Amino acid sequence: MKKRIILLLFLTTLAIFTFAIPEIQVSESSLHDTIFIEMKLYKLVLDKDGHIVSFELYDNRTKKFNLVYEYIGDSFDVLDETTMEEILPISYDYFVPNDRGYIEIRYFYPEQGEKIYKFYNDPNFHFDVEFKNLTGYITLPTISYTSGIRYKNNDFVSYIDKSPLTGAKLDATLAFHAPSNIELYENKYLFKINGESCSLISYLGPTKKLFLKETFSNIDDGAVYSNILNLIKELGKFGFFSNIFYGLVYFFWWLFTVTGNFGWAIILFTLIVNAILFPIYGKQKKSAIEMKQLQPELDKIKKKYKNPQKQQEEMMKLYQEKGINPASGCLTSLIPLPIMIMLWQVIYYFEGSYAYNPRFFFWTDLSIGGFKANFPLLLIAIVASIINAMLMSQDSKTAWTSVIMSVIFPFMLIGLPVGVFIYYAMNNIVQTLLTFIYNKIYKVKGISVRQLFGLGPKPVRR
Repeated sequence: MKKRIILLLFLTTLAIFTFAIPEIQVSESSLHDTIFIEMKLYKLVLDKDGHIVSFELYDNRTKKFNLVYEYIGDSFDVLDETTMEEILPISYDYFVPNDRGYIEIRYFYPEQGEKIYKFYNDPNFHFDVEFKNLTGYITLPTISYTSGIRYKNNDFVSYIDKSPLTGAKLDATLAFHAPSNIELYENKYLFKINGESCSLISYLGPTKKLFLKETFSNIDDGAVYSNILNLIKELGKFGFFSNIFYGLVYFFWWLFTVTGNFGWAIILFTLIVNAILFPIYGKQKKSAIEMKQLQPELDKIKKKYKNPQKQQEEMMKLYQEKGINPASGCLTSLIPLPIMIMLWQVIYYFEGSYAYNPRFFFWTDLSIGGFKANFPLLLIAIVASIINAMLMSQDSKTAWTSVIMSVIFPFMLIGLPVGVFIYYAMNNIVQTLLTFIYNKIYKVKGISVRQLFGLGPKPVRR
């Protein structure tokens, strides 16, 4: 029996934490002069001359790739230090390891020179460019006009807010830490290499502090990350209020590092936040319960006094006698609203990262959405919402209004990533439990299933 329990626990753990990294799709043109690379979060095209021809980022909300970069003579080109003419490679090859953790593309130059791209198959939008036995200048690519560019010493930032091809709204940043000082020459941003092996640490993705930090914080004890962050702030990003938001982002990230799984991190995050907001929810629930208990007397006033002004006066007298403030419920219900919007944004912040999450129960990819992926969570959310509606209602008419909304609203969210839907379903469960607890505290009963369908009391067996 003991062995069976251990085996069951092992299989459960294996089912939850098995990691399935997304594929790297690589293909070449028929003339072997172009390489096409596609990963979960971005895709790019390189040519035989070592140029990144185009780079596109995946938008999880529209389910499409958006173009953020096209080659205009600035893609890590190697320039002769005397003539400033481009030195072209003579051949190339590429390599993908068995674990599919990255793809490496090597370009071979005369006299054993090499330029090596290394694009990582992870959620941090970073890549490296290494140079060996090459002397001259390297051109840096940009994704924006001069107004969206800042650089200082070895660090460089280029920011764009819309796609150059479609005009679609974007929030993308290209950032580098170069091995030597960056300079501007004939509208090109360059840095010098002297024949020794050196690497360029690069980031091209959404303008998100956490991923930038993951890319640059380990260089020079975090000084590079601080410099790049300051350059981005000069472009008007990351204002004062973002500090509050990023406090929650870093807390959620810490939960992920502790649990090793975004699924558990979302569940813990939901529980902890609801525990913190428990006093506010308590006042909201208490006010709602008090108003329901007062409803029969309010109905009597409405029947007795037909004059609206007289009704209002008598109602206010009743509120004063019972010590109830009818506006308090409205005020306490408004307080959590901006907080809940911010929490929703925190969960959505990691939408792309969910694709690289270890297996969580049924799901190998928490970034996908749709009916099939979210169906189990849809059922949980609907059942929890219906129970909550019945606990909060005193009559079937009011209950049915809430029940109908409880069934319809989750279908409006069905396209959300599984990770976001876990948060929604878990929050519904927590709210239902809170309603149950407060009903017990204040000795309030909701309605039963029979009352909901107008079936009357359950027959007594004899």
